[in-house]
Amino acid sequence: MKCTIFIISLLALAFISGCTSQNESGTYTLNDREKKLCDSLQIDPAIIELIRTKNKSFIEPFHYSRSKIYKDGQETELDPIRLNGLVFEEKNENAYEVVLALKDDFKKAGYTLFLLENNMGQKKRWDKIGVLKTTDQFSILKQIGTDGVNHGIANDSLVTIVKQFDKKYKLELIGASGDWCEFNIKSEPTDWDEFANEVYRVCPDVVEQGTGSVESLKEIMKRTKRLYFWWD
Repeated sequence: MKCTIFIISLLALAFISGCTSQNESGTYTLNDREKKLCDSLQIDPAIIELIRTKNKSFIEPFHYSRSKIYKDGQETELDPIRLNGLVFEEKNENAYEVVLALKDDFKKAGYTLFLLENNMGQKKRWDKIGVLKTTDQFSILKQIGTDGVNHGIANDSLVTIVKQFDKKYKLELIGASGDWCEFNIKSEPTDWDEFANEVYRVCPDVVEQGTGSVESLKEIMKRTKRLYFWWD
């Protein structure tokens, strides 16, 4: 179900040319807490200024957990991963727009902005966007520990697989979490049928619990120019 909802939202995004409801004009002055946050993490304050052109939510040090407990409206992370970066929330309908609008500016500054948690709008939970102080997308996959263990793919193996795809299709990371990752396809396949079958062999769930067929997967990837791996 998670993958099916994702595919539907992905198609909708193909028709969106990004702007968010946030105010994009003027400059932003960091508050004292944000200044201390940048100092403690050695983050360029300009990064928060960039975030504020699209988002006004609370910014925290980067933390992420694959296991969570929800009780009485509160979320508790179990054994969270803490990395040198930032994390903030955004409404599901705006999250991809924020990432796509700002990712290039972040990369120029030596950082990567990416969707960390996609809640698909379920239970009205906002998505989470991560910022890490690196432009190495393979390092991000390793640091977060992304894997497909339900399909026998450990983290090291996944990174190797992604590197192989990257050599052929020039991938750009735009989302990653514990059991999924997503990329823009910068170099289009000459044979989309072959490409779709490659993806299916690595990640059957994206078809069997998502698109329903390899043909549909091909058409969606061809239309959106995105590669999405997800292992249930």
